Parts: sequence; C-alpha cells; structure tokens
Amino acid sequence: MTEGRAIFVVDDDPIHRLLMDKLFAKQPKPCRLHFFENGQKAFNALTDPEAPVLPDLILLDIEMPVMNGWQFMEAFSKLDPAFTSQIPVYMVSSSFSDEDQERVKTYPLIKGYIVKPIRIDTIIELLQ
Repeated sequence: MTEGRAIFVVDDDPIHRLLMDKLFAKQPKPCRLHFFENGQKAFNALTDPEAPVLPDLILLDIEMPVMNGWQFMEAFSKLDPAFTSQIPVYMVSSSFSDEDQERVKTYPLIKGYIVKPIRIDTIIELLQ
C-alpha cells in the first residue's frame, strides 16, 4: 500500500513490531509502516535528504541498542523546529516508570507516553 499516513515504529522488539503491523492493518485508515530497530536507523531515515518518505507519526521505544529513545529525542530536538513540530512523537515503553513519564514532560516535542502493549483503540485515537 503506497497511500495513507507514514508511521515510523522505532522499536528493537520484533514481537512488538509484529503486533504493530497487525494492529495497524485492523484499523480503518490507510497507513504505511516503516520499522526501525533502533533510534539511529530512524534518525538516519529522517535526516536523509533523499529519503522517500517523512513520517506523519513516530512511535518511539525508550530502551533500544545503539541509540535509545532519549538519545533519539536529543538529536531530533536539534533539527529545524519547522520540521520537527510537524511530526508528533509518542514515547512507548513496557514500563510504568514514573521517572520516564516525568522525563517525557521535559520534551515539548513528545506528545505523550504510551505503555505497551498498545491497543487498537489507542492507534485509532492517534490517527484521528
């Protein structure tokens, strides 16, 4: 499918990526999912001037190898605000960590904190 919103799912867990693939397929809006197993690969895709697609939404895991979610946000925050303000980012974690939820509030570019597993109704809400 080449139409619809582009979604970056940045997560090193293959089971979570498979779940996202299945859940997005069940919701009614057309989407193109792009999977990255770490923040560095997602950031490279985002900043590549020849990138075929820019995301309409980023679902960003916190704990990943190479570049974790916080490191991604540090790099993302340094990009042109005219660019970054157009892309909603949601932190995704299997943790109910109060510390992580408080830290999210220090990043104006992060729209929210979602605890895994993500539910279909959450995905539908994000795509509204």
